[in-house]
Amino acid sequence: MSRKTDDYFKNVPMKSYDLIKEGLIVFGIMSVLIIILAIIFSSPDYPTVNAKQIATYEPIAYLRTFTDILQGKSEISNYGPPYDNDVKNSQSLFGIAPSKVLGVTIPINAVNDFVIDPLTHLAVIDKNVQTSLEQFKNASPQQRQIWIDNYSSALSSATVVNEKVQMLSGDYGPLPEMMSGLLLLGKSGLLDGALQKNESSYDFYNLNYTKPLLLFQGRVYHGVARSLDMLGEDWGISNETGNYPGAWWLWPYTFWYQIPPMSTSPNGDLEVGLIMIGLFLVLLLLPVIPILNKIPKWFKVYKIIWRDWYKK
Repeated sequence: MSRKTDDYFKNVPMKSYDLIKEGLIVFGIMSVLIIILAIIFSSPDYPTVNAKQIATYEPIAYLRTFTDILQGKSEISNYGPPYDNDVKNSQSLFGIAPSKVLGVTIPINAVNDFVIDPLTHLAVIDKNVQTSLEQFKNASPQQRQIWIDNYSSALSSATVVNEKVQMLSGDYGPLPEMMSGLLLLGKSGLLDGALQKNESSYDFYNLNYTKPLLLFQGRVYHGVARSLDMLGEDWGISNETGNYPGAWWLWPYTFWYQIPPMSTSPNGDLEVGLIMIGLFLVLLLLPVIPILNKIPKWFKVYKIIWRDWYKK
């Protein structure tokens, strides 16, 4: 150390400290603890649910997702901020609704982003899809609604035969060709990439999974969670994106959803968020908060950590 540093620490008691040894001890203890807790409280290691799996194994549910979007019945169609301006269901506390203040930060038009745009990519190489898409765009809103409603009704009685969706004949306009194109995109594994496209560039490492997650976040993901007994009324569900570890660090956050009034409040998300912000601020400002900053001195944990020094 420099002479200035030596002068600063002069007469200050010091002891040697093996950081590697302490780190290995903590790592060993945590490893054993994690293994034990995983054996007792483990959750299913279910593979990531993506568009390809849904299109392949649940094609009717897959098509129903897009039909709901066209009808404006999907959850994302009228989600509100940060995706659109529908603020009628915005959560508030004491009359303040943060979503209204922050507004739309990730603008999403469900029909364009999830139906029209992916088909536009496919139309470049598929003339049938191109023709159908142009017919749909050029039709009047009333005519489009008739086609969509007829297709939605027929989809309720559709069946899957030899991996193909069979429907009764009817006045569906260009929808059968459009839906076949979306199903083809899904089965080929290209839909996720089409939804993740960047308007200005195509990034090789694209980690923005917002749109693929939003697309099936309604009945499809809920159906998978229900089959695994992982719905929110138990302990919440953390959705994995890609081959990354699940959000294990969210358990303190999801814990509050099990306690009234958050468990029943229509403003539960906002209340839980504010609680977690408050707890974070308490930890951050602990050294300067009166009474709380005395806790280490009362419990004398430092004497346990530096026990060999205090033996002297």
